[in-house]
Amino acid sequence: MKRAALLVVLGACAADTGVQLTPIIDVPTNDTASAFPIDSYTVVIAHDGQPDDLVSATFQAGEPMQIDNIPFGDDLVIHMFGRVGTSEVAYGRTCKFAVRADGRVPAPHLWFSRLVKFGSLEARPIAREGGTALTFDDGSGLLLGGHVPGDPRDSIDQVERFDPAAGAYETLHDVSPRSGAVSAILGTEDARVAVIGGKDETTNQGAGFVEVIDADRTTNRQYEKFDDSQMDRIGLSATTLTDGRVIAIGGETPIAGETSGTISDKVTEVALEDGGTVVVRELRAKLSYPLVSACTPSPTHKCVAGRKNHTATRLADDVGSPVLVAGGLDANDEPIPDAELFKPLAESFSPNFNAKMVVPRSNHRAVRLPDGSVLILGGVDAAGQPVDTIEQFSLDSGFTKFTDPNGGDKKLPANAGLIDFTATTLPDGRVLITGGRRIDGGDPLNTAYIARLDPFNGTVDIVATDRLQYPRAGHQATLLCDGTVLLSGGDARLPDGSSGQTPYERYNPPSLGRR
Repeated sequence: MKRAALLVVLGACAADTGVQLTPIIDVPTNDTASAFPIDSYTVVIAHDGQPDDLVSATFQAGEPMQIDNIPFGDDLVIHMFGRVGTSEVAYGRTCKFAVRADGRVPAPHLWFSRLVKFGSLEARPIAREGGTALTFDDGSGLLLGGHVPGDPRDSIDQVERFDPAAGAYETLHDVSPRSGAVSAILGTEDARVAVIGGKDETTNQGAGFVEVIDADRTTNRQYEKFDDSQMDRIGLSATTLTDGRVIAIGGETPIAGETSGTISDKVTEVALEDGGTVVVRELRAKLSYPLVSACTPSPTHKCVAGRKNHTATRLADDVGSPVLVAGGLDANDEPIPDAELFKPLAESFSPNFNAKMVVPRSNHRAVRLPDGSVLILGGVDAAGQPVDTIEQFSLDSGFTKFTDPNGGDKKLPANAGLIDFTATTLPDGRVLITGGRRIDGGDPLNTAYIARLDPFNGTVDIVATDRLQYPRAGHQATLLCDGTVLLSGGDARLPDGSSGQTPYERYNPPSLGRR
């Protein structure tokens, strides 16, 4: 990874302990995101998540850094602010690290770049379209699933990991190649990644098993497989609860030789027991919509409850927080307007919940905002057209749309992705929207936007930010432990307009919320 030559001498000594602290400064390969030139930089050492500085010092550009009296601690971070004059133009921070009296020399990596810019890395991950990106419990980014860009039948089995604390890229144990699988963090203190559902593109058979990856273990202990036929679904959702259980909802069971399968109303719990055993249990809760009692069956119209290609969003971080199930398609491939509210402690759906989407849609994005509401973005409507109308769900008001100050409904900007884009929550609670396409089969976009909830009037503002270095659609994005957002893969375009393997990108948000 590229280092900042100006800061090779960067180091700090704890004079009273003899501990040497040698952070490694990583910088982007593209000049547009470079932090330099700067006039001065300030280095701060603090406890992770705490507002107070333990040690702070400012240096002029080119001046070697020496900081004394570094404290011991298991949760220390280094913040680095770059300034031109009095303006803060660059920032970076480490993930948390430990300074102990055992003689070990910490060498945490710090990504230092221009603020609100996309910076390219030298590493080029696997080009995967439609995969999943997750933040592991150590703050690294995991990349799973998907297929070779442009070929949905060529599934990718490699699992990749980018660790910002070490500035390192690696591949982990392979999983079974399949399409339509979902992934979620399983467990709390000893977390794993559960890969659930999907189908074999060659046989069209559902994947009746759960695969578990432990990214913290050595290669021969990283992978376990647990057979369970009830998981042979595609188009399902997987949501991690606060206690570490994963709730898989709905989906469709593939049928060999058929283009469509059997819609599912199931709610399944995947739990990690002591000793690492995975237990899969079907709950008594069942999806209720579409209402069979309000349906008239015919040879061309099925009357069964269940949904696929929906979202399931946990509404808070408290134990037992409800999960909003929104959108998706029914057994007739029609969007479902009615949402449902799953209550984990009762293992049932709320019977008194009644909320309908403003624009019924599927394959959309749903992101929880700081006030507990959910932002609904993009997706496809009943006519098969991408949706640009933005809506918001709250327990108080249900689904509502926003009025644009210039008239009409507030919509995503004219050059924002409506399908195949990513939506990632930033440390300050705003949402980063990147890439995607305007229409099915359209060119990948390099645009990016920030969605921000105005706490005073409850509206959502959408503003442009820096453009991606490479147009991408069907890519992956996830928040890392240093507060940057990692972008990877997708159907991406090289500078000559051709498709190909592109480097990682990291978006560097403002320092607010990144203590």
